[in-house]
Amino acid sequence: MEREFVFTQVDFERIRNLIRDRVGISLSDKKRDLVYSRIARRLRALELKQFSDYLDYLMVNDHEIQDFINALTTNLTAFFSRVTPL
Repeated sequence: MEREFVFTQVDFERIRNLIRDRVGISLSDKKRDLVYSRIARRLRALELKQFSDYLDYLMVNDHEIQDFINALTTNLTAFFSRVTPL
């Protein structure tokens, strides 16, 4: 399958290190496709051409780090899905 963006092992390692250092999440190699799909959305939103551009962008734009973290984490809303109507 051809991908829209080049995603190297170096890119994946940089992402793994960054998310681990920022929030303590350890990503296994099995999460590579998930990382690609979620971060690719950020590349499109910012009109960047490759993952390395996005990672360089992250290093100089602190405001983007929250979007990066949100892209890679899943926010659970189980509490609200278990509320039954009256």
